[in-house]
Amino acid sequence: MTEVVKNKYETVIVLSAKLGEEGNAELVEKFKALIAKHGTVESVDEWGKRRLAYPINKETEGYYTLVNFESTPDFTAELDRRYKITDGVLRSIIVKKDPRFATAAAKPRKAAEPKPIDVEAVAAEAVEANESAAE
Repeated sequence: MTEVVKNKYETVIVLSAKLGEEGNAELVEKFKALIAKHGTVESVDEWGKRRLAYPINKETEGYYTLVNFESTPDFTAELDRRYKITDGVLRSIIVKKDPRFATAAAKPRKAAEPKPIDVEAVAAEAVEANESAAE
């Protein structure tokens, strides 16, 4: 018996603004259900309505949604095919997450503490630079 390999993926879908809030919510639910049928939906992040970098099909705005999921590699081809044949999907991308960086991404990074500035040393360097420039 062979073991089923599952990978972690993320997909971003840009949906047409012409569909409205309800139409976009329906499409996102449709794709979430499809992903859940073939894998596991880990998270869904609604980015909302944003301006597109360039017009796509004469549209300048779209609804962005990020979905993190886990599934078999062959399902991503089917998901991409469904994106392409669904009316209202302007753009989509599916990216396999690198497992080497999965733990690093989960840990919050500690912000670097700012180093104190030695005002006297900076002033002395400025005076030296002015004196050498005057010579």
